[in-house]
Amino acid sequence: MRLIIAEKPSVGRELAGVVGAKERKDGYISGNGYIVTWAIGHLTELAAPEEYDEKFKAWKLETLPVIPDRFKTVVSKSTSQQYKIIKDLMNGGEVTEIICATDAGREGELIFRRIYEKANCRKPVKRLWISSMEEKAIKQGLALMKDWSDYDNLYYAADCRQRADWLVGINLTRMYSVLHGRTLNTGRVQTPTLALIVKRQAEIENFKPELYYSLTANLGSFLAYTKVNSKKEAEDIAERSKGTNAVVKSVEKQKKRENPPPLYDLTALQRDANRYFGVSAQQTLDTMQNMYERQLVTYPRTDSRYITSDMETSTKSLIENLLGAGVYDNITSERYNKEKITVKQIVNDKKVTDHHAILPTAKVTAAAYNSLSPVEKKILTLIIYRLIISVYTTHIYMATKAVLDIVGVEFTATGKEILDYGYRTVEEKMKSALKDGTDKAKRTDSLVDVILPEMKEGDVFPVQDMTFEEKQTQPPRPYTEDTLLAAMETAGKTIDDAELREAMKDSGLGTPATRASIIEHIIKCGYMSREYKNLIPTQAGKTYISLVIDKVKEPEMTAEWEKQLADIQKGKLSGEIFMNGIACFLKEIIGETKNKPASENSEPVFKFTKEIAGVCPSCGKNVLEQVKCYSCESGKNGCGFVIWKKIAGKTISLPLAKVLLAKGRSRALKGFRSKAGKPFEAMLVITEKDGAKQVSFEFSNNIKEAVESKD
Repeated sequence: MRLIIAEKPSVGRELAGVVGAKERKDGYISGNGYIVTWAIGHLTELAAPEEYDEKFKAWKLETLPVIPDRFKTVVSKSTSQQYKIIKDLMNGGEVTEIICATDAGREGELIFRRIYEKANCRKPVKRLWISSMEEKAIKQGLALMKDWSDYDNLYYAADCRQRADWLVGINLTRMYSVLHGRTLNTGRVQTPTLALIVKRQAEIENFKPELYYSLTANLGSFLAYTKVNSKKEAEDIAERSKGTNAVVKSVEKQKKRENPPPLYDLTALQRDANRYFGVSAQQTLDTMQNMYERQLVTYPRTDSRYITSDMETSTKSLIENLLGAGVYDNITSERYNKEKITVKQIVNDKKVTDHHAILPTAKVTAAAYNSLSPVEKKILTLIIYRLIISVYTTHIYMATKAVLDIVGVEFTATGKEILDYGYRTVEEKMKSALKDGTDKAKRTDSLVDVILPEMKEGDVFPVQDMTFEEKQTQPPRPYTEDTLLAAMETAGKTIDDAELREAMKDSGLGTPATRASIIEHIIKCGYMSREYKNLIPTQAGKTYISLVIDKVKEPEMTAEWEKQLADIQKGKLSGEIFMNGIACFLKEIIGETKNKPASENSEPVFKFTKEIAGVCPSCGKNVLEQVKCYSCESGKNGCGFVIWKKIAGKTISLPLAKVLLAKGRSRALKGFRSKAGKPFEAMLVITEKDGAKQVSFEFSNNIKEAVESKD
């Protein structure tokens, strides 16, 4: 009997169907000479420090660093029942061989080996290594399995990554927390991610706008533009241009081609969901997981945007079936010509690692689509449209740039003549189907021809009018989850060291599977808050980043790790050398901290600043930011006005509190949750009850009763 161990129940069921196992049992499926069971992610975890020595239970600087000689693992309490089932199956007498069928990657290898080691199993193991859950790929993978020892280096890299993250997280969190009298969660990925947010906010706060003047020349059949730095200069140009001509200095025409975007990986999907709908990365992942378990989409936690060659035929059939299923908002052959489909352009075996790109499945029908929740429909709409967009033709246009001289000043005019709409036609149809969250003006302009008249050097056009408008440079925009995910994905590009930059080329900060939880954890720690789509660092977050040494908050440390872990995976570096380096790093920075004068370490750098949020609507005194709320400075015996920092599960940031106090109401806000856990949208308003001012909800669509009835 062969025991197959998958990483997740859904994958286990798929594998059981292929090998012919049909008899369902508690935690596994058996039949046809196979037993198929599954983990539920990580079933084991590294033991807490106090498991090594009772002295580590208390957080003290003198007990640091915590560096075990030999790491212990414990069974996760939440999944202990499934672990026992797998352990009993592994060591049962009827099982003669085990097949590791966890995800084909570093973490998948770690999950299986930790279970195998904890169960004290000694039976032979084969490795099923597949990148597609297509039946053909599974059967081929089963026929070509290798001994698991071929993947030892992959496991060593995964093991080192987990232990190193544990060491850095445990030691630095305890060190900074003890020094500053407050729990300061520190992590290799979390801390540099927060540093990005803090740095951007500093750039915004320190930004000094500069005035400039935009001039528009009306040349009859087209417009030309330039800008200058002073109003006097703008007025002078406008005055001198009256009754004059624009003389063409140069004309440049260039045919440009825009290839369709590739399929979605998780990060790209999370970015679009946030950009179009304001949906958080975590909500997108949770929504995807729900649809994946209902077999409407493929595996969500992928970092690939392509499919494998063995999927080409089935993907073409999938597209044809979806087009006929009525899920594409009645796209006709006029809008989408199936003869123009080229599936090969999304096929790239080399760019598929653990999993292929996200796809809808054949189970997506009009009925299934209509049964989904509003958020599920939005996410699935992005996925099904991206599939037919990615295999369509190139968007081709002729770009024209003309440079003209008007009274000795250079003006520019641009034109765009669309030669082949290609995939952009379908993309516009998708944006129309989404109905909200997109820029309608941009949608309209993007596919409209702007044709300049035929012209050549020396041609003359009379200036019919000249206007100018005062403008000012704009500060950088705050990060949204869309732009933060992009920054995390490309963090390595800012590293000066070429070798380290190359090491992070395909990784960045975190992984597609972990970035959402990292963002949520930073918010949970109180380092950052959401203000509509924007991510704003709190005062605590700013102070924390100012305390952390550069090495911990810059992406270089992650880059160094990724380079060394890649070398371990290739057999070029031993795990022992890597772990010794981590231990030396921790001993060095903790040793430096211990050797500082006591007065220097105990300096109360981390203190809460009571910033003024606005004027109290009850008594007119200042409303001050406190740790858990914004309250009137009159105190407990005063008017009692307060705005809590958490209202119905949503964090109320300082900028939002300032708007509420200044205007008496906020805009419509998403992210609230009822007592029953149901999400809802509402405005916050300052109202009066029994003579006292308070913060209440206001619903623009009269859903207050519905929300309360669900509680």
